[in-house]
Amino acid sequence: MGKKIVVIVISVFLLLLGAGFTAAGGALMALFGSDNTATSGQQHLSTQTAALVATADDINGTNGFATTVNKARLQVTVTNPAREVFVGVGPKAAVEQYLAGVAIENVRDFSLDPFRLRTVVRSGNTQPAAPTNQSFWAAQGSGRQATLDWKITDGSYELVVMNSDATPSVAVDGRFALTIPHLFAIGIGVLVVGILILAGGVVLLVVGIRMHSRPGPTAAASDAGAPGQQ
Repeated sequence: MGKKIVVIVISVFLLLLGAGFTAAGGALMALFGSDNTATSGQQHLSTQTAALVATADDINGTNGFATTVNKARLQVTVTNPAREVFVGVGPKAAVEQYLAGVAIENVRDFSLDPFRLRTVVRSGNTQPAAPTNQSFWAAQGSGRQATLDWKITDGSYELVVMNSDATPSVAVDGRFALTIPHLFAIGIGVLVVGILILAGGVVLLVVGIRMHSRPGPTAAASDAGAPGQQ
């Protein structure tokens, strides 16, 4: 009986593991699609402050990842037909120094699909210089349709959306896209591994269920009869 239970327990573990791999592979394929890109679609963004700021802390491992699948890229396009706007990403320390004392709106929670922003307003009364005059940006774009294309690298960064003249009250239509090369193919691989593990778990479960229990010593002694009986 003990061996049968062990086989069934292992098969259940394989089924759970396979289900996890299958779900992960399917999720990657659904989220990033065959073009390896997860996108927010067109979204309206606005703040009464001078800047909308999103922080990406402690990014690491991109160099090793890039040797396998090339660097991930973040593409951001913001549009305002009425005035020039700015979008940029720069080192966190430099951006924070630039925006010190400035009223801004910080993004605390962000997701692409479904698109969601949760923000907190930080008060201030300093008027910053025009963002287009700053030299610390890793990538930037400006104009009535401003586009940023950034190869993500290790470090801590902040993404900033502003008016090009740094005046408060920012309103744009924005689109965010994250591209990770070959991720769709990776999703297929994870899905296939999950299916194989599931199949192995099913086979092992069937074997375990069909295993017969061997009679124990007590049952064998009982069958032989009591001592002294003919």
